[in-house]
Amino acid sequence: MDDWHPISTAPRDGTPVVLWPSDRDTPPIFPEVVGSWITNSMIGVSYWRTFGDRSGTLFRSDECFRGWKPLLRDHNA
Repeated sequence: MDDWHPISTAPRDGTPVVLWPSDRDTPPIFPEVVGSWITNSMIGVSYWRTFGDRSGTLFRSDECFRGWKPLLRDHNA
């Protein structure tokens, strides 16, 4: 998994991360799916809010992902 981490260790504080969908055998080369863990306080449910997901689903559970890695950041800024 190279620099990929198990989804169970992903940050749960709203930090955006690159996600590896569970329906793929190999990790994505580019950050195709980015998401952040959010909690809906009105109904008390937490989930991944995703962006760029091919399925069009914006809200997903851990079971939908194999792993995660941090987004690239500009360390010169």
